[in-house]
Order: sequence, then C-alpha cells, then structure tokens
Amino acid sequence: MALSRRFLLRSCGAVALTAAGAHVLVGCSDDGSDSGEEAQVPEDWAQEVMEPLTIPLPVGMSLFFQESGSTDFYWDRCWTNSTPEIPTSDLVLARLWGPGAEDNASVTLSVTSLGQIVGGEVAVGEIEEIDGGSRQSLTSSAGAGAVWSLTNGFTAAVVVLFGPSVDKDMIASFGAGLALADEPELVTPAEGWQRRQAAGLSLLVGEDWNDVGRPDESNGASPWTRAWTDRISSTTRGAVMAGDGLTGASLSEAVTGFLNDPGVAALRDSAVSTFSNDSLKGQRVDFLWNRQGDYPGCLWVVRDGDVNRAVMLLRWDASRDFEQDRATLEAGLTLL
Repeated sequence: MALSRRFLLRSCGAVALTAAGAHVLVGCSDDGSDSGEEAQVPEDWAQEVMEPLTIPLPVGMSLFFQESGSTDFYWDRCWTNSTPEIPTSDLVLARLWGPGAEDNASVTLSVTSLGQIVGGEVAVGEIEEIDGGSRQSLTSSAGAGAVWSLTNGFTAAVVVLFGPSVDKDMIASFGAGLALADEPELVTPAEGWQRRQAAGLSLLVGEDWNDVGRPDESNGASPWTRAWTDRISSTTRGAVMAGDGLTGASLSEAVTGFLNDPGVAALRDSAVSTFSNDSLKGQRVDFLWNRQGDYPGCLWVVRDGDVNRAVMLLRWDASRDFEQDRATLEAGLTLL
C-alpha cells in the first residue's frame, strides 16, 4: 500500500476511557450550570483520549478533517454533529503542545481558527480561572460556547466547545469531563523537538507537528495508535507513529511480523539491530520505503511485559539529516 500524506491526516473515531486510577487535573468542576447542581458528564456522552488529555464528546459527534489552507494554526482533532454543515454545527476542537513545542499555545490563534471554520468573527469573554487553567466564553452569530486553556506544568492544551445548540448546562457538563493528566518530568527534548506520548511511550516529534490521529488500518491490522506530521509546511518531511498493536510473543516475532507486512509500502534494504538508551533497550529496523522514490525509515520496538510497543519514523525526502533525526528520536524514547 502506498502511503499518502492524506493517509496520515485522516483520523479515526475510536473511543477510549481514562485509565483507572489515573490522577488528573480537572479542567473545570463547576461552570455555573443553570440547574445549580454540580455538573456531571451525561452517561451517553463518549470520551476521547489524546494522552494526556481526556475530552468528553456530546452525543452525535464525529470526526472531520480540517482541510489544509492558508492558516498558521491547525487543530489536532475536530468533531462535528453535522458533517455536511460544519459551519453551522456544534463543534469540539482540541490541540496539544508537549514539552519543547513551538510556543503558540494561544487562545487568540485558536479563536481565529474557529472563526475561519464557522465563517464569522467570534467574540471572547473575560478569563475565568479554573483548576488547571482558565476558561473564556465564546459568542457569535453562529452560536455560543467556551474555550479552555489548560496546563499540567509540562503539556498545554486548548479545547473549544461551540455551536448553535451549546448552552450553559452543556458547557458545564463538558468542563466536568475535560481533564489533563499529570506527567512525569522527563529529559528536555533537543531543540526543534517536542515530547509527546501514546501507547505507553514518551517520544519526540517535531516542535510544530500536529497529532493527526490513528492511521488507517492495513490488511485488517492496526498497529499504530497515533501519528504526527507537519501540517504547516508545504514540504512535509515525514511522520512519526506510535502504537502497541504489533503482534508476537517476543521482540523477534514482532519485528518479523512487521517485515512481512509493514503496512506502509514495500520495504527494501532492511536491517535489524539492537538499540539501547539511558532508559530502555529493544530492536531497531532500518529500511528504505517507496513513495515515488526510496526514502529512509526506522522502527523501534521494545517489550513491556507481554506488549510490544513501537515507534516508527518515516521520511518523505532523502535529505542527509535523517541519521541525526534517528539518533534524536532513539535517545528520547522512554516507557511511561
């Protein structure tokens, strides 16, 4: 299967729950709902986890793709309750910035992007301090809602709930379920990289890259949980994926399975070796893959109990700095 850029920019709507017992920073415990009672997330709402962020999703929400255009801000995830009529629908939008990320975790940029989606100016209310961050009301001719700006001391998040059906009770319920989990303090990423997490791993991706969700399944297999790539640059250099879906009772079996069915394109010149850094060791596969040319890639697999956890770096060019990127990612990889 040839890997296209859109392959990485499509997200799936898998629902996940916060791990039992995980300590979280609650986005808001009381948003002033009209009922006068403490707000709770309705039982029929779903939850989406973008580690370390948990997002409540009102009934009927489905993912949509924010098309590339002349913008300097892209959301990591976008949901709507009416895909054919996105500008007039209810929306949930979310973006994360990990340690080392480009410093543009801005409510102003977020609201400007929201205005581009709904096709009109959106007014922002006064800042209200809440546990773990702040919240501001949003109003426009297209609807109402709120924007949350959260941090756990390492990762920052901006989340929007907005639309014609959004009222105070809905905002209160959403705020009650919005949470940013605590994170351990890890080694600061090298310049140009940010630290993100998925599938029990902490890893490095580009400082301005977007989380683009779960890549499409290949031949019924779904080894990858998350993927990141650069949506701003017109010449995207590559992508990083992470997941715990490689099957096998050992590292060797997991690597063999990958080589037999890499799920990206036909590999050639693959070489298997061991690797280690300050916190873990495992197996590495260096390879060339074909996307209108022979581009370099690398897979790291570590064994965590009976689970194979993996990270893959794919380059979409043949630039000479691949070896430096590979060394940086390998040094920054750790289990959570």
